[in-house]
Amino acid sequence: MHPWPVSGPKTDAGARWLQGKVGAQADGLWGPATESAYFGFIDGGAGLAVDGDFGTMTVRATQRAIGVTGDGQWGPDSKRAPQHHLNAWGNAGLVEDGITGPATYKALQTSLNSMIGAGLTVDGVWGPAAVKALRTALDRSRF
Repeated sequence: MHPWPVSGPKTDAGARWLQGKVGAQADGLWGPATESAYFGFIDGGAGLAVDGDFGTMTVRATQRAIGVTGDGQWGPDSKRAPQHHLNAWGNAGLVEDGITGPATYKALQTSLNSMIGAGLTVDGVWGPAAVKALRTALDRSRF
């Protein structure tokens, strides 16, 4: 979907209001990121753009998937929950301390490779490829 080609001040204000409500960048343009955030907001699905951005929408979707309050903040509870999730579903053997590092990232990469065939190198490095795979898994309700 392409951004609206022409809009007036009321349309712009309405789009910005909606973008703020659904957690998209409030730029007044209805583009793919806004549409994804909107549909994720109304249907409870992740609806994430697979762009490698580990922002508020990805954090909220991850929090929903792992049963943590979806506040969009990547704090200790939000880090501890995926460690527990990876231990429970993937026998990762992680210490559930809320401190993420190479061991957590390796377990996540291994899990994403198994869940969605992500093809990630299991190197313990958290980068755009791992984020894209996470967003894909969340979009497919596979995390």
